[in-house]
Amino acid sequence: MARKKVKLQFIESDTSRKITYKKRVKGLLNKTRELSILCDVDACAIVYSPYDQAPRLWPTSEDEVRRILVEYNQKLDIDQSQRKLTQGDFLAQSTTKSEQKLRKLQRRNRELKMENTMVDLLSGEPIEQVLVKDVGDLMWVIDDKLRAVQHRIRVLEEPNTKA
Repeated sequence: MARKKVKLQFIESDTSRKITYKKRVKGLLNKTRELSILCDVDACAIVYSPYDQAPRLWPTSEDEVRRILVEYNQKLDIDQSQRKLTQGDFLAQSTTKSEQKLRKLQRRNRELKMENTMVDLLSGEPIEQVLVKDVGDLMWVIDDKLRAVQHRIRVLEEPNTKA
C-alpha cells in the first residue's frame, strides 16, 4: 500500500500532533540505531519535547551519550583549529587565487592574439606588421599548431597502415 504525500506544516490538532510526534520519534531513534550498527559509527539522538518530562535518547545509556558528545566536541575543537583563518589569511588566499586566474586569462588572451596574428599572416598580411616582442610567442603558437596537425595526420594514417 502506497503512502500518501504528507504536507510539512504545523499540525493543528493536539492529539494528531502528539500521535505523529511519537511515531516520528520512534522512527528517528530506530534510524539512528540502524545507522550506528550498519555503518559502525558513533551516533546519538537526543529529542526534547513538551510531551515527555525527560528527553528521549539513543543510545539509552546516559554514559554512552556523554562519551559520544565529549568525543564529538573534542573532534570539533581539533577540526576548527585546523580550519581557522584570520581575515588576513583569507584575503591572502583570495588574492592568490585571483592572481592565478588573472595569469591564466592573460596567457589565454595572448595565445588567442597570436593565433589571430598567425591567421592574418596566412591570409596575406605583411610580416612587418608583427611586433618584434611578439615574434617569439608567434613562433611558439605556430610550432604548437604544427605539432597538432602532425599528430592528427599520424592518427589518421594509422588505420591505413594496419589494413
